[in-house]
Amino acid sequence: MASAYTEAWKPWDDRLADHVIAKRNWQLAFGAMTAVALALTVCVIWLSARVRYVAYAVEVDKLGYALAQAQPLTPTTGSADEMIARMERFEVAQYIRDTRSVSNDPKVEQAALDSMLKHTIHLSAADRFLDAYFHANNQARNPFAIALHHTVSVQIEAILPLSAKTWQVRWREDTRDLNGAQISAPTYWEAELQTEIVTPKDSDSIVSNPLGWYVENLTWTRDQ
Repeated sequence: MASAYTEAWKPWDDRLADHVIAKRNWQLAFGAMTAVALALTVCVIWLSARVRYVAYAVEVDKLGYALAQAQPLTPTTGSADEMIARMERFEVAQYIRDTRSVSNDPKVEQAALDSMLKHTIHLSAADRFLDAYFHANNQARNPFAIALHHTVSVQIEAILPLSAKTWQVRWREDTRDLNGAQISAPTYWEAELQTEIVTPKDSDSIVSNPLGWYVENLTWTRDQ
């Protein structure tokens, strides 16, 4: 009797067991999908919080012309001395451009001369050399007087460290009229700079010369 009763309920027990197993499987699947969704949400939030902007830098001359292809700025992997050496090379090139270039925009020219003076030790051999150069020959080397007739652009060709404080620079100068036409063949120059790094102590120096890089002695000659 009991066996017949059990046999009668067995199909219903099997059907109920199938429903229970199916429900359990759906619960497991839903739990897995929920876990995946939560993981993806966490990844999206993490990635959005780590959005990075890649800055590119390109060296330009006083007139804004690019001197090299733009390169992404990346953290330096070298030593502090290597980083300072690269900064010194930039200062050397910029000093020559500020000193030798001539712009027909008085404000641009004045800014270049101001930068030159802020990187020259006052009453040093370099200061006296520049004073004698710019005031020689009845102001014929005055960049503001020159700019009334033509401009001069400087292209740095080589920078060679001769010692820890002395640099040799070679560059080309192109002279153009006020319409931009070249009026003479390029000239080639060579300079030797003795430099010094002095830690800036006042706010003006920190802004105008953050590295504290100064020229102590300077000479240049035109290549024949």
